[in-house]
Amino acid sequence: MLLNHLFATRLAPSGRPYTLTEVAKATGMSVPYLSILRKGTIDAVSFQRVVALARFFHVPLDYFSQEGPPVDAMDDLVREALTKPLVPEVTLRAGKVGTVQRALVLQMLEHAEQVLQALTASPVPPPVEAPARPSAEEPTQEEGAV
Repeated sequence: MLLNHLFATRLAPSGRPYTLTEVAKATGMSVPYLSILRKGTIDAVSFQRVVALARFFHVPLDYFSQEGPPVDAMDDLVREALTKPLVPEVTLRAGKVGTVQRALVLQMLEHAEQVLQALTASPVPPPVEAPARPSAEEPTQEEGAV
């Protein structure tokens, strides 16, 4: 039932719950498999699938190993997030705008995260040094240097 909690509480950028199809495309799992997972009839789920779901829903891996109610984990995540610089200010501002605006902010944050991941994943080439310019005292070839 932890997965059902994620479907109910982790919303798409548009502000609505994710569909099975959206989660299936993003995680590489099939819609029928996710449906069976949500029903709780599969006992053992591969580690790769747990990782894919944790990444998609932005929860730690140990979220799926807890025995307590999932709301406790969400409360802990929120409490931890609110200790970070600027998070309370962003949260308060987000509470003052409509759902569409919050969805746009969420999309911007997700895009920023993707850009940062791409930057850290690709090595930065070393800077190319420009050729040294001749100083004013040194004659250039055009000035008849021999």
